[in-house]
Amino acid sequence: MLAEAFALGAPETQRLVDDLLADGGTRRFGVHVAGPDEAAAQLSLQVAADVFGEAFGNTPDLLRAEYGPLLPAMTHLVVLDRSTRTAVGSLILQAAPAEQLKTVVDLAGEPWWLPTDATLARLGLERGARSAADLLLMAVRPGYRRLGLAQLLMYGGWTASLERGIDRWTAILDDSLLFGMNLMTDGALLPIDGAPSAPYLGSPASTPVSVRMNPREDVDLLRRVHAIGRAVSVDADFSAALGPGRRALQEFAERS
Repeated sequence: MLAEAFALGAPETQRLVDDLLADGGTRRFGVHVAGPDEAAAQLSLQVAADVFGEAFGNTPDLLRAEYGPLLPAMTHLVVLDRSTRTAVGSLILQAAPAEQLKTVVDLAGEPWWLPTDATLARLGLERGARSAADLLLMAVRPGYRRLGLAQLLMYGGWTASLERGIDRWTAILDDSLLFGMNLMTDGALLPIDGAPSAPYLGSPASTPVSVRMNPREDVDLLRRVHAIGRAVSVDADFSAALGPGRRALQEFAERS
C-alpha cells in the first residue's frame, strides 16, 4: 500500500469511487469510514495528497515519509460526490498510545522542542493511554469548501471517535483551518501550552492544539456537533459503520 499511498492513478481512483458509489445511496454526498486496508482509505489519502500538494507544495514522497509509518494506525473518513462521481473530502485519524501520537512526537522536535512527558502532562494524558487520537490530515477540494464538507467531516470524525472510546484529539493545524474550525466549534480547539504557531510541513503558520470531547464533561460541545451534523446530513448518506457512533452522539447530546 505504501507505494500507492498519495499517488493513486486516475483510472484506479475512478474505479474505487464507482465501487463505493454502488452502495445505492440517494443523497448527493456519501460519507464512508475505512480502516487502513480498505478501498476508501486509498481515496482518502489521494484527496489529502491533491489538496496538500496544491496548498502547501507537499509531494507524494514527502507525505509518504511523514505519514507512511502511520498508515496501519489510520482511520479514514472520505466524502464522495455522487453527482460528479469524485472523492472530494478526507479526514484521517491516528489511533495509538498517547506518546506515539504524531502531534506529541513532532512537538519533541524542531521547532518546538517540547519533551514528550511535558506535552503529555499538558494534555492530561499518561504514557500508554489510548483515549486520544491525532487528527493527522483534513482536506476538502476547492469548490466544495462552502458546501459544509468540513463540518460533515468533523461530524463524521467525532462520531467515529466516540464509538471507539476516543475523547480527545490532538493536531497541528494550519492557522487558517484552525480559525475556521474554532468558528465551527465555538473555540473548542485549544493551543497546547508552550507550542506557539510556527511553520510546519509547508504551512507558513500552524498551531499544535487539542480538543476534548468527553461525553461526561463536554456536553455543550457534543450538542453543538450534533446540531451541526443534523444540518449537514440533509444531503449526505452515511456508511452503516458510522451508525453506532452517530446514535451515541445523539444520546450524549440529548441528555438533560
